[in-house]
Amino acid sequence: MKRSKFHRAIVAIAMMLIGWLPSLAYDFEVDGIFYNKTSDNTVAVTYKGHYYVSYSGNVVIPSSVNYEGITYSVTSIGYEAFSDCYSLTSVEIPNSVTSIGDSAFSDCSKLTSIEIPNSVTSIGYGAFYNCDSLTSVVIGNSVTSIGNDAFMHCSSLTSVVIGNSVTSIGNYAFYNCSSLTSIEIPNSVTSIGNDAFSGCSSLKSIEIPNSVTSIGDEAFANCSGLTSIVVDAGNTKYDSRNECNAIIETASNTLIAGCQNTIIPNSVTSIGEG
Repeated sequence: MKRSKFHRAIVAIAMMLIGWLPSLAYDFEVDGIFYNKTSDNTVAVTYKGHYYVSYSGNVVIPSSVNYEGITYSVTSIGYEAFSDCYSLTSVEIPNSVTSIGDSAFSDCSKLTSIEIPNSVTSIGYGAFYNCDSLTSVVIGNSVTSIGNDAFMHCSSLTSVVIGNSVTSIGNYAFYNCSSLTSIEIPNSVTSIGNDAFSGCSSLKSIEIPNSVTSIGDEAFANCSGLTSIVVDAGNTKYDSRNECNAIIETASNTLIAGCQNTIIPNSVTSIGEG
């Protein structure tokens, strides 16, 4: 009986210690890049494992990789693949990649620029969250959605080019991008999420295209540098009547965003949040 209790105690301690060991998060490694198999012939870029910082400097992701005689196409950048890689300075993403996962590059504090190729269709939640050295972003023409918090707290971001297939800009997508001076919202966008550009204090002007039918609460709150807001005359949901330098919800006569030079028309009957 004593041996049995002792044996069980040893097993319990061993299991507890195993639980503290860092677990591997990849299927294989080639040339310093870690991959998870996503099908018989495709892989996602991933990280080495918990408690490891996997990547630094310039990383060039190949479009395909050979392992044990099988060639895999690199089609995605997985969840937290480059998260917390504080020494990562640049990443080259091949045209084979179609998705960038949640938190893929979050807290990469030395990453300065990123070009998202035309093959990518989605940018996940918090994909570039808190990349505070990121200065420029080019989003390819196949991306249809920019996820919530995607570029939140990218305080050095000054230039963003949004591809012409984006239909939605998520909640807090560019929240507190305080160095962002200009943004062109393409005519493909139909929705702008809550606080999407809130805290972009260097933003000077906003043009809302006729495609936008939904603007979330406080989408442009705390944009203290705004001097011009214009809604395209063809927009059926919102307007900037009487050259008022504001966004007004047409049906309800509610002013939902203003700027330094806003003149509130007499026809406005309510003022929205923020």
